[in-house]
Amino acid sequence: MDSMALLFEAEQFSQDIKLVFIKEYQKILEKHELSSKQSIIVSLVKQKGKPTMGEIAAAIEATPSAASQFVKKLETSNYVKREINVDNRRETFVVLAEKGENFFSEMEHVHKKVFEMYFMKLPTEDIVEYHRILKTLHTIVTSSVIEG
Repeated sequence: MDSMALLFEAEQFSQDIKLVFIKEYQKILEKHELSSKQSIIVSLVKQKGKPTMGEIAAAIEATPSAASQFVKKLETSNYVKREINVDNRRETFVVLAEKGENFFSEMEHVHKKVFEMYFMKLPTEDIVEYHRILKTLHTIVTSSVIEG
């Protein structure tokens, strides 16, 4: 089998696996009733720690005004809260609030469950190789996004 055929087959395997994983995460997502843009915002806040409103607007490809409305709704639901930058009072950071922290705690629990149910059945050397491949691919993809 040539490289392209192997990649297409591997992608199909990946899609099949993602469908199984989605079912594991679906209960939490339904419980929290977050829209896709709200989910992106909460995830960005978790990842970056204190993103600015400008970073949030860029991440969801929305105007600052629209991003502010999404954040306001998340703030009302106690997923995030705004903090004024003490060094630049015109800038506002967004941080996780109680419900946002709980959301990620629940997600981490599901991550561990998925790892135990599936990934830990692989030999250690396969896990190491999987990590190496994804790290290399991540570098290729993220450097292409930055350049492009």
